[in-house]
Amino acid sequence: MSKRRMERTLNALLPHRELVTVTPYLGGGANGRVYGTPVTLKRAQILDDIKLIRDQYDKETSITAVVYCERSELEDIPIPETRVTIWAGTRDQRDAHVESAGRYEHPEFVDLLEVRLT
Repeated sequence: MSKRRMERTLNALLPHRELVTVTPYLGGGANGRVYGTPVTLKRAQILDDIKLIRDQYDKETSITAVVYCERSELEDIPIPETRVTIWAGTRDQRDAHVESAGRYEHPEFVDLLEVRLT
C-alpha cells in the first residue's frame, strides 16, 4: 500500500483530530492517584455510546465510549485507571477512565488500539 493511500485510509478511519487526551496512570499512594504527562492524540475515532455490561457475577459496568487510535501515538498501551479526555476543547468534553485496551496488528497497515472507557 502506498504511503499516500495509507494516509487517506487513516484519515477516513480516524477522523477526529486532537479531540482525545490520554493521561497515563502511574499508580496510587497516600495522596491519591498519580498521573503522568498528558498526550494529545493527533487523530482518533471516538464512538461515544453507553452500554451496560454484566460479568459472570452480575456486576454491572457502564462502557461509555470506545476510542480507536494509532498504537505509535502512545508510548505504552493504556492500563486500567488511565484518564482519557474525549471531545477535548468542545462543549461535550468529559473525562473517563480506561476499562480495557486491545491492540490490533496488520502486516501492511498501522497497528491500532481499541480503548474502552468507563
